[in-house]
Amino acid sequence: MGLILPDFHPFHSSVTEMSYNQKDQSWEISIRLFQDDLEQSVSAAIGKKYRMVPGDEASEKELDTYLRKHFRFHAGKQTSTPYRWLGTEQQQDAIWVYLEIPTTSDLAGSYLENSIFLEVFEDQTNLVQWAPAGQKKSYLFRKSQEIQQLSR
Repeated sequence: MGLILPDFHPFHSSVTEMSYNQKDQSWEISIRLFQDDLEQSVSAAIGKKYRMVPGDEASEKELDTYLRKHFRFHAGKQTSTPYRWLGTEQQQDAIWVYLEIPTTSDLAGSYLENSIFLEVFEDQTNLVQWAPAGQKKSYLFRKSQEIQQLSR
């Protein structure tokens, strides 16, 4: 009789899509996170058990606080998180986080930090797909490559 192990996914990753909404003049950002990784990482950050419940104000506030430390923009020595929190949505084993940055800037030249879950998972990778002027560009963030400059 074999040992029965829980069904863990074999890799740790997030996917972020950033696209510009010309009509609303804002960058729309969606981040896909595995729920178990999210709960483990936020629990480690806050020092107590965390459970993600989409739509729950306290749960979303904890996640927003976590993301503002791990998903942010750098301009020179200044760090900022100029986005607005729009909410979350559950989809099977993933949580989608929705953010927006109201601006007419195309963000080219900005430095983006994406260190989501890197403090917990050695093999964590964070893919960002950015579409300036309709052209998709992809960036892969990992340990030792947490900050990258967005370019056209």
